[in-house]
Amino acid sequence: MELVASIVGQLSRQTASTVAGRKQEDLMKTWMMSLTGVALAAAATVACAQQPAAVGDDPAVAKIGDEVITESQLEELAGPSLVSLRQQIYDAKVNSLKTEIFERLLVKAAAAEDMTRDEYLAKRIAEKSTEPDEGKIVKMMTQYRARLAEDDLQARQQVVQALMQQQQRAVMDGLREELFATAGARILLDPPRIEVAIADGTPTRGPSDAPIVLVEYTDYQCPFCMRVQPTITALMERYDGQIQHVFKNLPLPNHNQAQLAGEAAYCAQDQGQYWQFHDWLFQNQRTMNRETMIAQAGELGMDVEVFEACIEKQTYAGRVVSDAQEARSFGITGTPGFLVNGRVLSGAQPLESFETVINEELRRRGLEVPEKKTAEEPAEETAAE
Repeated sequence: MELVASIVGQLSRQTASTVAGRKQEDLMKTWMMSLTGVALAAAATVACAQQPAAVGDDPAVAKIGDEVITESQLEELAGPSLVSLRQQIYDAKVNSLKTEIFERLLVKAAAAEDMTRDEYLAKRIAEKSTEPDEGKIVKMMTQYRARLAEDDLQARQQVVQALMQQQQRAVMDGLREELFATAGARILLDPPRIEVAIADGTPTRGPSDAPIVLVEYTDYQCPFCMRVQPTITALMERYDGQIQHVFKNLPLPNHNQAQLAGEAAYCAQDQGQYWQFHDWLFQNQRTMNRETMIAQAGELGMDVEVFEACIEKQTYAGRVVSDAQEARSFGITGTPGFLVNGRVLSGAQPLESFETVINEELRRRGLEVPEKKTAEEPAEETAAE
């Protein structure tokens, strides 16, 4: 959990971030226009070979003599870039809506108590704020000592300030949820989604009719992919029976065992040992190779000769490649990458990021959100390879 490092860095960037935030949506619109122009130029260079035609509800978006480029062809050309841009635009709109709604609700709540907005907010923060725990201060100072001021007193002040700001943000988040719930406030924008097929033989766990479909695109040698596995386990436990976890491969070129690992896992699936082999691969990222995989097949009680023959014949090479091509067509090029009911989440996101999207999806379907059984720590870092 990057508490001090991230917050201390934010202290020196707050002004610039505020200005940048105001321009975020304008910048994304500019990027969208630029990328669309590039896609059209690329399409024009290959139009002779494609000879497209506009039909029905697939209108033409460009014309080259008697030839046309249709909207669906443009989507295919620019699709991977547009996926992430559409998500950014959606996030910017939702954040703006949440900020505006929260401000209006704060003013109303303050007026009900005959206070100004600032007085009301200060009161609510003071009611929930406490002095940071000494043990946590010492732990954070030790963990992030190299990134703090050299002077111990100044370093301690940095940590205390960071922890207080973290606490205030948590209070603000809680107050926002409280006011939204009391007022019945809802965001009605539908997020951008990607339709993904789950073919026969795709490794899954959880009910096939679950309201939440969590698709994971992963590289077995990616350290961030390994770090997010406990988060997935925690999600499956909290939302018991409400998630179908779908696993797909996205081996990166710099990981020389990742393609083989994906194929070997499918070979293990043939003998009913997919998830056991999946767990072993992540736990043995540094030592896995052809020999250790075959040895592990024996440890799991598989028919080693059948398993080895499956690897030698590269029986599932095409399936692993197909998984990766699918991910890239969605604009997912780093690992891990996730789709939650078609909504993109990139990187080893903290537990709370998954919970936010899952809870939204459950509420959209009129389903109850299960309470958290225990307080969970977020992942140390949000990253992807």
